[in-house]
Amino acid sequence: MVMTNTSIRAVFFDVDGVLLDSLPQHLRFCADKARQYGLNDLRIPNEAEFKRMIGDGVSVSPMLNFFLSIGFPEALAIRGTREYEREFMPAYRPSQFPGVSETIRRLYDAGFSLGLVTSNTRANVEPALSDVIQYFDARCLFYFDEQPIEKGKSACLLHGAKLLGLEPERCFYIGDQPADQAAARSAGYRFLGVSYGWGFSPNGKKLTTADRVSDIADLLL
Repeated sequence: MVMTNTSIRAVFFDVDGVLLDSLPQHLRFCADKARQYGLNDLRIPNEAEFKRMIGDGVSVSPMLNFFLSIGFPEALAIRGTREYEREFMPAYRPSQFPGVSETIRRLYDAGFSLGLVTSNTRANVEPALSDVIQYFDARCLFYFDEQPIEKGKSACLLHGAKLLGLEPERCFYIGDQPADQAAARSAGYRFLGVSYGWGFSPNGKKLTTADRVSDIADLLL
């Protein structure tokens, strides 16, 4: 199915669950923190259970919400978030999903402007995307730690389109959670969900999804 036409000029990506296969590492990080904090009765969900939570509408972004959704007390969730920013990438660095490098280069070579809008931090994202980060427009890299909390993904998407001199309807946002779809809709972007990430499934609600990273370019070009 062809998703777009020549009027589309920019593609913005969420990162976790779209470009980086990071859910196992996030759950392991939370399990390690639960043991460290003495939360011995706290059960960390497995990947399938966590994905069902997201599909049911539970907010898990940014990382504070991830901790809270699992059941961390607020004070320990705040502490865990601070330690996440220092510890996650050195000890839990995720891998790219297969096909990321090729897909990003295909879209770049096709003339799309590329951007990121993520609830993760620059320090976590850029080392994991070091081989492709140069293909993204430096003006359109929106990281959680560099944006006011109240701004949100929708406002970042709108600002990205403005920086590129594009109407929002000429832009796509690629995400893996219902919250990403809502942000795209609010910003006036077109949206493509991915079923291999955290919150959508091929057999879920009616939504065109990419089932592999390589499908993204196939659907957009």
